[in-house]
Amino acid sequence: MKRKFSITISIIIPFLIWGCNHFGGGLSEDVIAEVNGEEIKVKEFDLELKDLILGKEMEVNREQIKELRKAYLDQVIERRLILQEAKRIGIEVSRGELDLAIEEIKKDYLEEELREKLLLKGINLEQWKINLEERLLAEKMIQRARRYEGKIDEREILEYYETHRTSFQIPLRVRVRQIVVSDEQEALNILRQLKKGAKFEKIAKEKSLGPERIYGGDLGYFSQGEKPSQFDHVFGMEVGSISKVVKSPYGYHIFKLEERIESRQIPFQEARSRIIEELLQRKGEKKYEEWLRGIKGKAKIKINKKWFRS
Repeated sequence: MKRKFSITISIIIPFLIWGCNHFGGGLSEDVIAEVNGEEIKVKEFDLELKDLILGKEMEVNREQIKELRKAYLDQVIERRLILQEAKRIGIEVSRGELDLAIEEIKKDYLEEELREKLLLKGINLEQWKINLEERLLAEKMIQRARRYEGKIDEREILEYYETHRTSFQIPLRVRVRQIVVSDEQEALNILRQLKKGAKFEKIAKEKSLGPERIYGGDLGYFSQGEKPSQFDHVFGMEVGSISKVVKSPYGYHIFKLEERIESRQIPFQEARSRIIEELLQRKGEKKYEEWLRGIKGKAKIKINKKWFRS
């Protein structure tokens, strides 16, 4: 799987910037905001926002664009704060890390294709590399800010297990074979052959239209709700039995129940490591929120009042 070097910084504290008195004069018309003395140019911001809207194929009206601008400006300001903090404490992206990221992305494009794609976004290759380095640096800073190094109390683990018991239930699962054909009469003829002792797997390989035909119709294991409703019939069958002909939008099915695994509750000791991982992630997210709130609170941020009201 190819790694994607892109980052979306979520708005942990929605519109926090807008709730504070950060509107101020002294900003030129080509500057949308200033973060600790660092300017965010209107042209660069509009290019990013346009790319976001086009990339997600969003259809937005004038009022929605206004709200989207506010939300996205908040994210851009957060990103600047994160990058500033990373530089302040000495976090860096090595040349090797940047080259590796560039090579991974270039695997998906010819050199000319990449240049054309960037040209459509209004940036050149060198600016793209600078943007990529900033994204990698932001990733490093966020990972560091989210890292929770405290201990997880055993009582907290047990309490989580008790209050989320349904999350640790493994539902009933079945292993099923199927034969699916497009004609009802053909399905009925096959069913008669099966009742006379014909091998299900053999007929599946010869007659079935499903891709699992090469495995003798074996669909593997699944739980209720994971397949179309027509498959629910198998959950009431006995192991080894063959169904009647079942119609679906895909054709006419015959099922054979091969195996049935009853539902069970995962015991605490088996679930323990998964709970610890979840709690560490939650505590890391909380730590990150507090950290982000802290650097926002200390930041000197100005937003162009004229731009905001336009």
